[in-house]
Amino acid sequence: MASPPSDLRVLVRRLASTPADQLPRLCPVLVGHVLRCGEPLSASDAGKGRDKGAETPMLVHKLRTHITTLLTGRNASGRFAAVCLIKAVVDVGGWESLRAADPWVRGLISVAQKIDPLPSKELAVITLTKIYMLLQGYPTLIREMATPTLPSFVTACLQLVKSPSTPTSVIETVASSLSKLVMLYPTTLRPFAGQIKTAFRTYVAPTTSDSVVVPHALRESSRRLFILLSYTAPKNGSSDEWVKSIKAAILDCHATADQIFRGVVESWESSTGYRPQPVRNELDPSGGGASVDEFPSWEGIQPGSQRLVGLLEFLAEYLDNPTKAPVTVPVGELLDLTTRLTLVTPPSPSSEETMQTNPSISRDEKADLWTVLPDIHTAVLRLHGSAIRRLADSALPLSTDITDHTVRVLSFHRTNPAVREKVYNLASPLLTLAGPTLPRLTVDSLTPLIRQVCHDILLSAGHLDDAPKPTLPVEKAKQTVQGNADAFLSTPSATPASLFSPLPASLLASAATLLPLFLSHLPQPHLSPDIRSLVDRTAILSSNKEAMLASVLQPYKDSRGRYYPSILPFLVQKFGTSKEVEVVRSNLVRAGRYAQLNTDEYDPSANLDDLLADRQLRGEEAADEEMGDAGEQTDVVAVVEKEKRVVVSSWGTAVTNGTVQEAMEVDDDTPAEVNPFAVTVKETETAVVNKKRAASPLKRKSSGGLEVGEETKVKRVAVAAAVAVDTKKVEEENSDSDDEGSVQIDMSLDDEDDEDEEEDDE
Repeated sequence: MASPPSDLRVLVRRLASTPADQLPRLCPVLVGHVLRCGEPLSASDAGKGRDKGAETPMLVHKLRTHITTLLTGRNASGRFAAVCLIKAVVDVGGWESLRAADPWVRGLISVAQKIDPLPSKELAVITLTKIYMLLQGYPTLIREMATPTLPSFVTACLQLVKSPSTPTSVIETVASSLSKLVMLYPTTLRPFAGQIKTAFRTYVAPTTSDSVVVPHALRESSRRLFILLSYTAPKNGSSDEWVKSIKAAILDCHATADQIFRGVVESWESSTGYRPQPVRNELDPSGGGASVDEFPSWEGIQPGSQRLVGLLEFLAEYLDNPTKAPVTVPVGELLDLTTRLTLVTPPSPSSEETMQTNPSISRDEKADLWTVLPDIHTAVLRLHGSAIRRLADSALPLSTDITDHTVRVLSFHRTNPAVREKVYNLASPLLTLAGPTLPRLTVDSLTPLIRQVCHDILLSAGHLDDAPKPTLPVEKAKQTVQGNADAFLSTPSATPASLFSPLPASLLASAATLLPLFLSHLPQPHLSPDIRSLVDRTAILSSNKEAMLASVLQPYKDSRGRYYPSILPFLVQKFGTSKEVEVVRSNLVRAGRYAQLNTDEYDPSANLDDLLADRQLRGEEAADEEMGDAGEQTDVVAVVEKEKRVVVSSWGTAVTNGTVQEAMEVDDDTPAEVNPFAVTVKETETAVVNKKRAASPLKRKSSGGLEVGEETKVKRVAVAAAVAVDTKKVEEENSDSDDEGSVQIDMSLDDEDDEDEEEDDE
């Protein structure tokens, strides 16, 4: 049998020879040995009876015994080392280690309940959560290990949360652990649902009025746990419990808004039947309560806004987290709430009072309200983004309202980078979802957004002028004792204005992602020429490859049907080595050449496949016409002298726009080989034929006709000046001829010849 790995042998020896107090320092080394012993730890014990003298099973048994001894011992350092080793063994040991972990589970629960150091308790919670999650694939182990011990584990976790000495980091670990287990063991955790809500309600929407500062990670973990408790509802009641909880959160948002918005007269009217509650103006705004089903109490505009923002983020978590069964999302209530919150706007710079205010409320409270509105509107935008992600294509009917809210928030918080970033992050999925379906009025309302995106990108790229410096009039400057001396300098500063307030990298990334969507996901006829030129210029100056490609693929056509110049040369110049750019360039070149060959007006918006299909169709039609009219193949303009035989071939004479260029005169001594396509003319002064252009060498074989060799006397006759027939007249004469494609020849004779013929007839 193969010898055991050296890591296993060294691990067992170090555990046996090292004092328990020194084991925590060796934990990284010991855990490394365990992770390299996955194969012997996960090996089956079926072969032990056949090979009792094997060393590997014996070492594995010693390792488990040492770990159990340390876990149940009285030394806290030994228990900490045992917890670390159990976590490593469970990760690599597979089913064999899980089957032998029953005494370890009970020992870990006792560690979480004992007066051990908090790091040991936190690590014990993490290890137990890992074991319970790994037991999911083994129903027998679930029945033997998970079901009997889970109640004790949840009780130990709740004790940790309720203890005032427990730090928030440990509480966050407990919340994350219970969030994972509540989806796996909902029936076992059902009796503890009420206690869990009571213990974590404080951390869902905290305020500065609370006695503890709640970090962001703990807020998210508590909200997730609070929402996932709907899994514990009996039978098929999880959907109803989810809807009930989210509607209760919406009502809490309205109740909080009633208090903090009392300084303004709202123009909003609920579309879902909600009636604002009366407030007492003589007292400070307040809310919450001491009841089990209520959030902690708060007082003041600032704590109230924090509660409202927390509740809005709580609603967004409802849409971001999974559900046990299909649920009915109260879209109407959510949209009604966001409409109310976005209609309350701060005063604009040009006006002191944008909204009608309540005169019974102090000016200080109104000023506090204006300062908290950006945070509230940012939370509204996040809620809209969660709704779009959760509803996907079903959110299309909401796109117009969400667009209106987004543009309104941007127009009043244009100078706030955090709000602009949220607007850009929301506009990207919104345009991807509903951009091509937006009407002209909605697209026109997006003009401030497009301009702001281009402004941020150009400012960061250094293509905008510096901000104007304040200058003082000469007379007033003389009276000023203290002032900015640099304002009197005529030489501009070399420091760009953007360096004093650099934009965040996340904001610029969101703007760069949004810029191509203005070209690819908006109806281009709805954009004005100046907006389209601004977007193209921004794409070129910022070297935005996606935006430049979208501009080339979406050419702009004005109301008169004129196409604007393409930025393809700039795209090829900057990204000439890109494969996708080469594909676009080659296809556009082929399409342009096709249009030139067919003397058609080139339409850049036309698809190349459509152009090629049209070309093939025209070729087939031309082939049919040639087969039907064989006589049209002979195209010449010839002028010959009397008493001479002229052979007219499709290669012999070339006619361009009704002008004869060449004619071929053959003597009568030419061999009498008959050409069925030849035309013999006698006593003819002028023969004019105009069908197609034919320019070829003179010495060629006529199909089935006369061969012109070296002995043939060829004489070129220049008769361009003698032919005064206009092209249009020739075409009219050809149209009047018979439909058999016969050649038009001037057969006019002198009057004397006509009289001689009449006398002969008599």
